[in-house]
Amino acid sequence: MLNHVNPDILKITNAFMYTEYPHKSFWSTGMGDKEYRSALLELLTNEPNTPLLLYIHILYCTELCWFCTCHIEKATKNYGLREKYLEMLYLEIRLLQEFFDQHSLSPNFTEIHLGGGSPTDLNMDDFDSLIENLGLLANTGDLNEFSIEIDPRHTTKEMLRHYHRAGINRISMGIQDFDPQVQKAINRIQPIGLVEDLMDDETIKLFPNGVNFDIICGLPHQSTETIKRTAEECVRLSPDRICLNYLHQAPEFAKHQNIMSDGKYGRPDHLPDYYERKVIFTAALETLTRGGYVRTGYDHFAKPTDSVARAMAEGKMRWNALGVTAGRYDDVIGVGVHSYSTIGEYYFQNLYDIRKYQESLEQRSFPVFRGHKLTRDDLIRRDIIQSLRSFFSLDLGSIENKYGIDFEEYFKAELAALDNYIKDGLVDVRDRAIVVTEKGHQFANTVCYVFDNYKQTRPKF
Repeated sequence: MLNHVNPDILKITNAFMYTEYPHKSFWSTGMGDKEYRSALLELLTNEPNTPLLLYIHILYCTELCWFCTCHIEKATKNYGLREKYLEMLYLEIRLLQEFFDQHSLSPNFTEIHLGGGSPTDLNMDDFDSLIENLGLLANTGDLNEFSIEIDPRHTTKEMLRHYHRAGINRISMGIQDFDPQVQKAINRIQPIGLVEDLMDDETIKLFPNGVNFDIICGLPHQSTETIKRTAEECVRLSPDRICLNYLHQAPEFAKHQNIMSDGKYGRPDHLPDYYERKVIFTAALETLTRGGYVRTGYDHFAKPTDSVARAMAEGKMRWNALGVTAGRYDDVIGVGVHSYSTIGEYYFQNLYDIRKYQESLEQRSFPVFRGHKLTRDDLIRRDIIQSLRSFFSLDLGSIENKYGIDFEEYFKAELAALDNYIKDGLVDVRDRAIVVTEKGHQFANTVCYVFDNYKQTRPKF
């Protein structure tokens, strides 16, 4: 299949995944505390009942996975660092609470997600303290969804029961791959028995909103046969959703990724190239769909009964930095080092440096590193990218009606640039719609790239 794709399309190997548009590398460091407060006040004054997701970034992991591009500060077994970080986190939570109280605002937090890093590295007393502090912002006992990322290596059934008692109703397990050789090459030894033990019927019933598995495609030593076995195990263990992400290779940012191909654990020829990753992804896709899963967007799968699958069928599904969602919220308030916020027509990202993060909070300033105010053109293109990536189609009339433009005139150059995709059978333009074909689903992100107005000045990663 890939042999018949135009080489110019295959060369676009580093197209952004478009968890946001424009990509955060184009956001301005000139935006900070003042702009953040203004955006919050504008949104919550004009739309006081708008549903919000509260994202909490838990820093640190006990061990470093060599594929990882998440911001964890460092891998450490020093629990004292986690306690110090939680103290800083609570400062930011209280700063938010004071801001809301000052302006008589009652934000409608309907979902909370605990990510990282590794939230499951917290002991239960500190976990309970975290939940208590979150209660300053939201009613943690009355949420549409309360989710946590799980590292099976550091999680027990009793911990899962404790999370359930605290209100957690959805869990996301970091699996990555079940093959022992692949696990060794990425420094994540995780026998399948650990996952099986956590996936018994009694335990899973504790989380009515479901279980997600994270799998990565493109890891060293992966092949079509190994990924098929991993996908078959996923079908057998039967999570509600599966995120089949492509490996994000950014050694400029995550230097530890070089360890995967330094000659000790995996030679460069053992790290699948762009073509091989597509073939491996296809093998996993076919196995999962035969197992009863439906594809929900570019790189996600779900059981037909899952809320995301239903939302996709109804055209309500959304995609953001946390993956696909059932579309119950658009705005996100992120707390913690490196966390992201989407507030109305603004993006913000918190500081990476933990010392600067602490200094900002001690000065009673929100720890914003950079931000972006979306222009009208940004909003139009974001909607287009969201539709193509999530639903593999775009109704031109819907964009025209929403923004009052002539689509063919506004995007004359972009429509012409789709010619190569059309010739290769990846895209079909008909009946005033752009449709990414079944063959083209693998290239949905590069189709989105056509509509990226920042691509001429994009950085290396």
